[in-house]
Order: sequence, then C-alpha cells, then structure tokens
Amino acid sequence: MQFVQVLISFMVLTIPSFKYIFLMQNENLGKRLAHGYPFLEAEVAYCARHEYCESAIDFISRRSRLAFLDTDAAGRALPRVIQILGSEHKWDKARQKQEMQKAKEFLETFKSSKNAQFHDGKHN
Repeated sequence: MQFVQVLISFMVLTIPSFKYIFLMQNENLGKRLAHGYPFLEAEVAYCARHEYCESAIDFISRRSRLAFLDTDAAGRALPRVIQILGSEHKWDKARQKQEMQKAKEFLETFKSSKNAQFHDGKHN
C-alpha cells in the first residue's frame, strides 16, 4: 500500500499530465476552457503555481497558444482564466478587471487589418 502511495506521489510530482489529473480531481478544475480545444482549467492553475504565469495574456498566448489558434475562443475563455489566475494570485476585483481589459485589447490586435502590412491595393 505504501509503495502505491509513493508511486502516485512520484507520478504527480514528475509527469505534467498527472499533475493536471490531480488538480482536476481534487480541485474540480477538469472542464475545458473553450469548446473544441484541449485546454483545461487545471492547466491555468498549474501554470500559475509552477510556471510563473502571471497574466491572462501570458496564459492565452504563451502557455496554451489559444489566442493564436482562435481569438474568439480565447475571448470566451478569458473570464474563467482570469478567475482561476485571480484565485491563485489573490487578485482583487480591480486587478481582474485590468487583466480583462488588457487581454481583450491584446486579442483585438489579431483582428485588425491596421496591423497588417499589405500593399496590394485591397487593404487600407
């Protein structure tokens, strides 16, 4: 019995997918952040605790890359990402609101043709 507990502890501490499973089971963080994408709530908590993820932009762009895959899905995931990061980092409501505003502005940069450098006469 003790061997099994030691083995499970080792797996949880050394294998990232087992770390997520532990968070999913013990902290109810098993839901997907965005329909159709494999990113889980547990990943947000894990990144905040163990990978120095300090902002919503950091998670949606660098940790999950969801912002690059689907800006609309990233936008829908933001409230939950911010809620989890806020809980992990003890953010107050003002900081959560600031994170939401910054992240939305960040996502808008993916949608704007003003950021594109087209010179083909079809884009302004």
